[in-house]
Amino acid sequence: MSECDFMRENMPLLLTESLDPARRELTHQHIERCAACSDEWAGYRETWQFLGALPEVEVPAHVKTQFLANVEPPLRRLAPAESRRHVTRWLAQAAAVVLVASGAFYAGHRSKPIELKEQPASLNSYSIAESRVLPARLVSPNIEGRPDIENVSFVDSNPSDPDIGLSFDITSHVTVTGRPTDKSMVRLLRYVLENKNRAASPSRSRAIDWVRTLYSRPENAEPEIAEALANVLRNDSHEGVRIKAVETLNRMPGGASADTRGALIEALKSDPNPAVRIKAVEALANLAHSGATFDSATLDTLRQKAVQGDENVYVRVKAAEALSSIHP
Repeated sequence: MSECDFMRENMPLLLTESLDPARRELTHQHIERCAACSDEWAGYRETWQFLGALPEVEVPAHVKTQFLANVEPPLRRLAPAESRRHVTRWLAQAAAVVLVASGAFYAGHRSKPIELKEQPASLNSYSIAESRVLPARLVSPNIEGRPDIENVSFVDSNPSDPDIGLSFDITSHVTVTGRPTDKSMVRLLRYVLENKNRAASPSRSRAIDWVRTLYSRPENAEPEIAEALANVLRNDSHEGVRIKAVETLNRMPGGASADTRGALIEALKSDPNPAVRIKAVEALANLAHSGATFDSATLDTLRQKAVQGDENVYVRVKAAEALSSIHP
């Protein structure tokens, strides 16, 4: 039996939350990296939802009798008496899912022919995760290059079985290629921008420069990237990184959302570095020139900054310029 066949046998159990935690985790990980099984799992879930929307129909007596005759003997051996009724119900649900997914039952679609399409061959998707548990049979025995393996520990959680565990951290080099608008690329770049606990400021600064080059083009506009830059502006401790975040937001087509405007206002109000406040008010002034609509709180902040005696003179001038550009 192939790995995919084994995982697909787990899918009805996954639907009914009947898998033990270890098998549930392995099944989900396989579904994430296998495009064919991911499509299969989507079909199971849609079928399950479809079943829930169907009216209850009385099962023909002969079908019920035959089904229970096949099910009851194993149930008597495997389940205590008080739980047999629940197990029987689960088996009926799982059997219904298998029937519907295989096309043997199509209530409400009797007039529509069933089409069986060959799935195109595809590579398993590469899942980026902080930690995972893998059976040895899924790991290639060939180790490529010289990856750094650290924090090694040996695990034998159950001495009565023959399995052992080897736990470690691994550092390897990965190159991801694709279009700037590919969802995987966008999510990866967002993680790099926002991951302030792991990425050093110079690395994030280079990432912002790269983002500015790519995503300032209208054809590559991505709201998620703008949101990530807004979070960098709010949270990064390095003023140089915050300045670059504002400059990039100022050039991005997706930089006019409510979230990014809110980040600019927060920076203008409370960022301790005057250079960041200058860049923030410049961005707000540009938004005003382009016809963006500001709420009352934003207008109040601009008015306050325009007359604030202890504020940087350039910030006061730009705040007044932004206000003059807003049409009543």
